[in-house]
Parts: sequence; C-alpha cells; structure tokens
Amino acid sequence: MNISKKILVTSLVIAGALSSCTKGFDEINAPENTFTKEQLRGDNYEIAASFPKLQSLIVPADQSGYFQHFSLTGDIWGRFLMSNTKWNNNFSVYRYMHEGWLNTPFNILTSFYPEFRKVKEATNGQGITFALALINRVGLMHRLTDLYGPIPYTQIEGGNLKVAYDSQEVVYKAMLADLNTAINDLTLYVSANPSAKVMADQDLIYRGDLTKWVRFANSLKLRLAMRMRYVEPTLAKTAVEEAVNHTIGVITDNADNAIIRQKGNSMLWLITNAWSDARVAADLTSYMNGYNDPRRASYFTASGFTGAGYDGIRSGSNQDGSEYNKYSNVKVGNNDPTIILTASEVAFLKAEAALIGWNVGGATAKSLYEDGVRLSFAQWGAGSADSYLTSTATPGNYTDPSGRYSTGAVSTITPQWGDSDSDEKNLERIITQKWIALWPLGFEGWCEHRRTGYPKFFPVVGTVESAYAHMDVANRLPFSRTEYDVNSANVQAAIKLLGGPDDYATKMWWQKKN
Repeated sequence: MNISKKILVTSLVIAGALSSCTKGFDEINAPENTFTKEQLRGDNYEIAASFPKLQSLIVPADQSGYFQHFSLTGDIWGRFLMSNTKWNNNFSVYRYMHEGWLNTPFNILTSFYPEFRKVKEATNGQGITFALALINRVGLMHRLTDLYGPIPYTQIEGGNLKVAYDSQEVVYKAMLADLNTAINDLTLYVSANPSAKVMADQDLIYRGDLTKWVRFANSLKLRLAMRMRYVEPTLAKTAVEEAVNHTIGVITDNADNAIIRQKGNSMLWLITNAWSDARVAADLTSYMNGYNDPRRASYFTASGFTGAGYDGIRSGSNQDGSEYNKYSNVKVGNNDPTIILTASEVAFLKAEAALIGWNVGGATAKSLYEDGVRLSFAQWGAGSADSYLTSTATPGNYTDPSGRYSTGAVSTITPQWGDSDSDEKNLERIITQKWIALWPLGFEGWCEHRRTGYPKFFPVVGTVESAYAHMDVANRLPFSRTEYDVNSANVQAAIKLLGGPDDYATKMWWQKKN
C-alpha cells in the first residue's frame, strides 16, 4: 500500500468516527484490503481514549509525576524554583530522600507505552493518527533521556518494558527519525486537505489542527537538533535547516504555542501555591531585577519581606517555614494551562543557529534574538519590548532579605545586542534571554545550562558531597533503583553506554561544548 493510501485509510478512520464516535461509518468508502467497518468502530474507540492519556504524559498531570519528574529536578537545576525545608535533603544538593524520587520519572514508561501500543496496533503503525502518536512519544521521551541519559527506546515492543537501553546517541537519532516520519506523513495529508481536523474533541493541545501539529513537530525537531549542536554538528545543521525551511515550518506565532489544559488543578499551582513546597529561585529574580524586567509581575508574586520586591531564594539554602513562605511565589492559577513549547523558544533556537551561519531563512541572529524577546513579552502581556532591547542594564546582585545568603552578580550580559561583541558573548546573551523566556519550563532551562554553560548561576549554598562540590547543577539523575532489581543486566549495560558512573556528575552525550 503506498503512502497516500495509508494516510487516506487512517484519516478516514479518524475523521469519520471521532467527532461523533460511531456516526458515519456506513459512508466510509475504505479501499480494498483495509479494516472492516466493525474493526473501524472498535479501533477508534481505543484511539479516542488513548490520545488524551498520551498527551497528559508529555508533562505529567499527576502530583507525584510532576513533582518528582519536573519540580525536584528540572525546576531546581534550571534555577527557576527552590524547594522548601521539608525537602532539605533534596536534589539541589545532589541527594535524594526516597527511592521514589529516582523511580517515578522512569516509571512513566509503564503509563505511556500501553496507550501508545493501542494506537500502533489499531493503525498498523502507519498513517495520520500514528504520526500524532509518534510526536507525542518524542515529546515525552526527549525529556526522559535528558534526565537519565540512556533509556529504553528502540527495543520496546509489545508489552515488555524490561529491555535493553539505547545509548542517548541512538535515542536522539531515533527520535529525529520518528519526527521525520510524522512530519512527512502529516505534511502530505495537510497539503491535500488543508482545513482537515482530526480528533478535535480528544486532542488536548491543538484541537485536531494538523497544520499546527506539523509546526510543533518541526519545532521539536529544531529543539533536539540544537541540543546536538556540539556533538553532531553536521546532523544538527541538516535537521535545523530542514525544520525551519520546511513548507509548513516551525512555530512563529504565540497563537500556535503548544500548551495543554489538564483536567483538574494545574500541577504547578498545586506544588507552589496549594502545597507551598517551592518558591522562586534567586538566580531568576536577580537577573530580572537587574534588568527591571516587566515580566516579573506576570511570573511572580511580590515577596512578604519589607519593601515587597521580587525576592527569590538561593539554591540549597535552608530557611524555616515561616521565613521561607515570605519569598516570592509563582503567579499561577489553579486552572492555568501547562506550557510545552513556545514561539519565543523557537525564535531563540533560530537565533543561535543563525549566529553560527546555518540557513534559517535569511534572518540575522540579532533580529531573531529580538523576535524571541518580543514574542515572550507578548505572550505574558508585558507591553512593548523596545526599551528593554536597548537596555544596557546588567543582572542584579542578590540581597537576601533574610540576611544569610547575599552575593554579587555572576554576569554582566545586557539585553541590548552587541554588534561588536564576540559570538560567544552573544551566545550568552541569546541563552540568558531564552532562559528568562522559557519560564516556567525549568527543565528546558536546565538543559540549556548543561549544554552551553549559560546563563551563569550562583553557586549552591547548601552542603554537598565533595564529589559534586564543583557543580552548579547536576548533569543527570541516577537510574531508577527499581530497575536495578528487575532489569539488572540491562541497567548495568546502560552504565557502560553512559560512559561514566551512575551518579549526578556524569554528563549527557550532547554535553560536548569546550
């Protein structure tokens, strides 16, 4: 069966069924040697049930999954948040109190793959709906590999998850291949059916808009390709240029931002406001205070200290509950959507690519950098970015309202572009503003710091083990303890793929910048 027919079959399966699950099957003229009408009816019920579950795992919609996968790791190591004293022996000082903190992120495989398998079996691993499932798979698994390094990916088949791990290099190249398959299949269908919508009621991200899904897939491909910049520059350049110069292209407008409205409370609200288990990190408030950044009012609450400014807390610090609760909190509502990927991030990715001479449509690094800032200002309703982009302000010193952990600024980078500055200084500028605009995606901020060394962070103030004393942030999370018990041989082989000890210090495959 050729690709056009494959796409037609699956799109008919969905378009004819999912907007009203069983209506319209008799009108479907399925090509020969495809599913029977009875099979179509059953398959689509399964697909309809599976897709919201797949999408809700890209950013975990459960308390422990979000807290232990994002908040205790990426948010802390990306210097967006700092957990409270209840979690004093925490990942900010490279320790863990509970084995669950290492297991929970990995255990997401057991939630994702049963639903992914249902879609794959119902579609025979081809066509439009499977293309969407592949994009969702990469959306989740690129974070899992960037947390642990090697993970099971290419060898997971059927119901068995106790399989060999792939090296991170293999995972990344397989994810790019999955995205290419999805982009090609969706583009072919969209070109023939530009207004078609698939699974509008089940799609929690784009309400069935396939053109937006192509832009998201290309943007995700751009993110992964730039992550590989220092380790696989030739492949990275090819993938970047393919994504940006694709006929549908990448996300360029905030209207296409990938966000998801989870059922129930926002997990970020739950952790920061309902539980009061995290406060804003001092690194972020110090940069933004120094820049007099108007987005602060959208990001944070004013602190409860005298002066009512925006006061973050140092990573690794140890304050008691009443004092801790005075630091600035996250300004988020209990029904606010969760951000996955934005136009601003895409603009900064293109700015970095342009800085090193890659073909991203002819725009300059400076113009793309300024686009990134403007898009972020618009996203958060912060008004015009014109004066900000001409500012020569520098990041602020940190004055701890508690009097314990004050320190000087660690960077002198300005928002204003430096036409005569070195590429390295302008890279710091791009990544620093990208980091600010990534809020509240601490995980991505952590990845960018590990990849580039920017933005510059304050040292950890807590007591850390001597083996990690040189580190501003962890490079990874140790493997799941449960895997040592139930998949021991494959975990031991994965450590060899890792290229170092199974600890917080061993670097990702893509951490190759000099």
